[in-house]
Amino acid sequence: MAKKKRTTSKKQESKQPTSKKKDSKKLVSNTKKQTKAPPPPPTTTTTTTTRSCFQKITSCTCYIIQILVILFLMLFSGIPSQLGLFRFLAKMNPASVGLTPAFNVGIKDGYTFEQLDQLDLSGQTALITGGNSGVGFETAKYLFKLGADVTIICRSKERCVQAASTINNEQQQRQSDTTTTINNNNRKKRGKITTLIADMSDLRSTRDATIKYAESNNSTLDMLFLNAGIASAGKNEDGGLKLSVDGIEKVFATNHVGHHLMWKILESKVKSSNCGRVVLTSSASNFGSYDYGIATDLETLNAGEANMKAYGQSKLAQVLWAQELTRRLGPDSNVYVNSYHPGAAATMIWFTNPMIPKFMHPILRFFTENVMWTSLEGALTMLYLGAASEDLVTNNVRGKYFHPQVQEVIPNPKFAQNLQLQKDLWTFSDELIERA
Repeated sequence: MAKKKRTTSKKQESKQPTSKKKDSKKLVSNTKKQTKAPPPPPTTTTTTTTRSCFQKITSCTCYIIQILVILFLMLFSGIPSQLGLFRFLAKMNPASVGLTPAFNVGIKDGYTFEQLDQLDLSGQTALITGGNSGVGFETAKYLFKLGADVTIICRSKERCVQAASTINNEQQQRQSDTTTTINNNNRKKRGKITTLIADMSDLRSTRDATIKYAESNNSTLDMLFLNAGIASAGKNEDGGLKLSVDGIEKVFATNHVGHHLMWKILESKVKSSNCGRVVLTSSASNFGSYDYGIATDLETLNAGEANMKAYGQSKLAQVLWAQELTRRLGPDSNVYVNSYHPGAAATMIWFTNPMIPKFMHPILRFFTENVMWTSLEGALTMLYLGAASEDLVTNNVRGKYFHPQVQEVIPNPKFAQNLQLQKDLWTFSDELIERA
């Protein structure tokens, strides 16, 4: 019995150390929990993260600004031009051929002002729509300088008179200047400058002005410059295209339909010239028309999207119209019809376009002064196609399309060879002018 009791007490003794171990573990654990360092305040982490993000954004912004500055300096340093970067871009995209002077570095001009100055246009007549500003004004001034009788057609009487006065005064100053490039012993006969008022988007106004010109000028018409145009007429209240007083989409009416009517009235006068020249001021925007090219019914025309495709459509119409008229006149005709793009020229069309917001004007002004062709440079191809008659005859320049400076370019490849569209456009234009 005594042995059993002893054994029991040993068992109890052996259990005691285990219990103590467990208690000590708990104690250590509790001590660790109590001595564990408190977590850092959340505000410190948030502040650090915010600062880190701000630094990254600032750093990225600085890098972007530096890259933009470097690109800007490179573009305007002349280095890309000398390396032929812009010529390469023009090969990839024909619409950009001759876009600005940078695209023509290393390319010989097809015609020069020096060649133009050798011409004598005394006794020849010219009619220019939109002759009070831009390339139209520069063309009128140069033709007058070369001795031609010039009539400019403008929408505003005040601006028309002012333009004619400026042209006259500059010519008088030029002829009175003993240092003029025109030899005083071989001075060209001085022509005259006259004005007509017409709104080319208004068929009745256009018809009246054109008939007035035809009746008051018994001589032939040697040069007809169909130049007047607008880039956009803005949008209606419903967001659609604005229409002319004749119910025709206004950009198309101004840039194309009014000129079609003018040709119809003056056709016999141009044909009676020894060498009639018809020049249409188109644009590289002809590459950016609607998917169908040109509308040939009024419903489609007036329902077009209210964006720059409407302008592209009107400019494509001028190119195709020149091709169709050339086909109708025949290969042996004495009338040479061509269209051209003046390039990105520094004219007021950039600042009168309602699609371009006014806050962009300072940027545009920088580009017009430092990047684009001047108005006179933009007019060189126009002057060539109108004044250089011998060159046109010798090289049979008819039904073609040009970019600065006198570089022949294939227009919108999708529609340029579409004879059916050319015919349909002519028929549609005939229908539209009946609304006058």
